[in-house]
Amino acid sequence: MPEPELTASAAQYKALAHPLRQRLLFTLDELDEATISQLAAHLDTLKGNIAHHLKVLEQAGLVVVSRTNTVRGGTERYFTRATRRIHIPRETVDSIPGGAAGIIRAVADEMATATEAPAFLGVRHVRLTEAQVEALREVLKHVADPEDLPDAGPEGRRYAIALTVFPTP
Repeated sequence: MPEPELTASAAQYKALAHPLRQRLLFTLDELDEATISQLAAHLDTLKGNIAHHLKVLEQAGLVVVSRTNTVRGGTERYFTRATRRIHIPRETVDSIPGGAAGIIRAVADEMATATEAPAFLGVRHVRLTEAQVEALREVLKHVADPEDLPDAGPEGRRYAIALTVFPTP
């Protein structure tokens, strides 16, 4: 059973900065556990790509082998998420060159492959006090929290929610 929440280290944060790794985590959240072959079929990509990115996620402690199964003389490994929720402290983001840009690029790459326009897209530039930024951060945390916005399960359609507030020049 995965831990409910993990506070991400710099290495874990870097591991998240690739769209396929994010998709692997989302898919493992949906499937609970899966083999490399199952993930490759589900994500319609090569097993070698899946194996490479799973290795990065495993080394970062974001996925674990939940069980193994012997098949035709080989060993099939089933992967699952190490945690259901990842909290990335601001200090971690600040400690990495490029900061949040890697995660945002990965999200933008995934958005570029979407088959439809976003259900909602809004960009707003506004002047805020630090207190207002903190209040907005709390509101956005609730939008992203799985307890506040529960998953609809198999009958629901998968959506990505990308939320950020950042200072501009």
